[in-house]
Amino acid sequence: MEELRGKELVEKIKAECLGFVQEHHCIPTLAVLRVGEKESDIAYEQSVKKRFQGFGLEVKDYHLDANCSNEEFMKVFRFLNDDPEIHGILVFRPLPKQINEEEMLRYMKKEKDLDGITRENLAGLLLQDENAFAPCTAEAVMQLCKHFEIPLAGKEVCIIGRSLVVGKPLAILMLNQNATVTVCHSKTENIKEVCKRADVLVAAIGRAKAIGSSYCKEGATVIDVGINVDEEGNLCGDVDFDTMKTVADKLTPVPGGLGLVTTAVLAQHLVRAYQLLEEK
Repeated sequence: MEELRGKELVEKIKAECLGFVQEHHCIPTLAVLRVGEKESDIAYEQSVKKRFQGFGLEVKDYHLDANCSNEEFMKVFRFLNDDPEIHGILVFRPLPKQINEEEMLRYMKKEKDLDGITRENLAGLLLQDENAFAPCTAEAVMQLCKHFEIPLAGKEVCIIGRSLVVGKPLAILMLNQNATVTVCHSKTENIKEVCKRADVLVAAIGRAKAIGSSYCKEGATVIDVGINVDEEGNLCGDVDFDTMKTVADKLTPVPGGLGLVTTAVLAQHLVRAYQLLEEK
């Protein structure tokens, strides 16, 4: 069984970003907008800042109290959206219930929407617009498959999970590569039998170690999107790694797999956003 580790791909993307920054004598800048003090958000924010520094990119963080009003939030958001020195915006979601997320999405410039959450970028994904940003995690799966030369054209791909962050956009990206795609979810009947048809199985349901070897056919490639904490406090994925490695031919570990690539794709998107905004 081959472990699909993300480090080599991350180094490749890092070199591309550093090369662009050095060639163009610029510093693409990301604004991180966080409401509240959720531990997972803070941890990811710190991870992004550390990683981007190594990529030659800048991160500016903006924090608001969890009880802030929609007016306060939108004032900061509009400032970042209009600031020519800010080339991308990362907003931690879900936002508190008093914040009008739809209003934010209406105003966000698609070039600054690095994680592909606006309607313009999601529509662009369907239309195969090369300037549209796909959600970073979904694109990370595609780049991982390309890097490890995992064939997709004509192959059966099964995605467990139908979120707008991973499942649905990933299905479109896979279709664009001529894969035959099945999306499974909580209402799928005989889900294990459906999953066992897949040449490539993607687990994206957000439940620790929920997908074991009984979901996988012998020799399949398994990509674990999940980042969870198990009962012992250890980081783990949606896949039960220990059982899955007995049947899968290729498998991403957690940590050390797709998560690393997702953050690198965010950096890659920031560089592209800089280019798109400079061209306007």
